[in-house]
Amino acid sequence: MAGLGGIGLGFVAPFVLSLVLVATSGDMALLMLPLPFLFGLWAIQGLAPAGFTLEGDGVRIERRWLSRLIPYKVIRSVDRDRRAVGGLGAVGLNGLFGSQGPRWNRRTGWHYLAIANTTDLVYLHTTAGLMVLSPSRPDEFCSELRKRIAPTAPS
Repeated sequence: MAGLGGIGLGFVAPFVLSLVLVATSGDMALLMLPLPFLFGLWAIQGLAPAGFTLEGDGVRIERRWLSRLIPYKVIRSVDRDRRAVGGLGAVGLNGLFGSQGPRWNRRTGWHYLAIANTTDLVYLHTTAGLMVLSPSRPDEFCSELRKRIAPTAPS
């Protein structure tokens, strides 16, 4: 529902407004009014988290652009214990294509969100702080990640 509202406010409303303005003024240049809003939607969807992959050297946050790798050596632990996330969005984006960016709230403190939904949350405790992801199969993701970050026993 939030996605439809976001698209409606971000593109449909400016498009309809531009049509009304063209009809009343006759100035065809007003048809370009929705282009900045459309560009904004395009940019947000390109930076939204699309998936999470366990690679050879770390956890990859997949995006259309600017994917991010979290090396295993900076991940201290992983869990699925529910806790308060979100709150004051410092630089993050919310809603239409997921939530991403740094957040702060009183109960959890500073944390980084890279989530597409709020039901499959996985919490990574890193050297830089708490990071919250939402892989499609969170229990399998946690199990495999624990194996990869477990300290190797000396032989």
